Amino acid sequence: MIATTSLSTHPLPVSSLRLDIFSQILLSIFTGEYPAGTRLKVQHLAKQYGVSSTPVREAIVELTGIGVVELFPNRGAVVAPLGIPEIREMYHVRRILEVESARCACECSDLQEIQQLLEETRALQQANRDDQWTVLCSDIDKRTHTAIVNAAGIKRLKAELNRYDRLMHMVRVLLKDSELYLDQILEEHLQVLEAILRRDQEGADSAMARHLKSTCERAVEGIFVRGIPETENIHS
Repeated sequence: MIATTSLSTHPLPVSSLRLDIFSQILLSIFTGEYPAGTRLKVQHLAKQYGVSSTPVREAIVELTGIGVVELFPNRGAVVAPLGIPEIREMYHVRRILEVESARCACECSDLQEIQQLLEETRALQQANRDDQWTVLCSDIDKRTHTAIVNAAGIKRLKAELNRYDRLMHMVRVLLKDSELYLDQILEEHLQVLEAILRRDQEGADSAMARHLKSTCERAVEGIFVRGIPETENIHS
């Protein structure tokens, strides 16, 4: 897929083992260190990471839940294909969920947090483009999507979106030259927030759909066209 990197030779810290191992395996899948068809053997990975088998099994279960690992009789956990079609499929599912979140958020009785995010987004559009600005953009990106699904108030919808959070986080981490897209992302967020505050379900639907379609194409370009940036280790 992409040039591989050596990422899995260092023991992981004791804290958050499952999440750290999840991130390491997912990164290895994205970079091609574990290509499609690779068997993920629990005992081998546990030894490689210097941990017990339990957090490795838990990480594999979570990876299976987001579709990047498949379980087969007599073969166990196997890395699923991961390329442009699969990324677009994942974003398609996410788009369906987030569009519904945006529509439902329009019916929320308390949109104070949405209003606050709107004001912060407008302020960021006028702020100096320095390193801190990039950090603030990343932070408000996460908070905006979280606030919208919280305003939707549907627990099962939130749970489904949470399943994709780790995957989407890894995509953001690996997105090469992501700062090129920040102004565009802020403007897309602004359109969604404004529609929700107007309680315009159709407008929120359309704005969120456009945002996720654009986000998908940015991920495809940044990861599969520009290439995964060299890195030593990634934890979240």
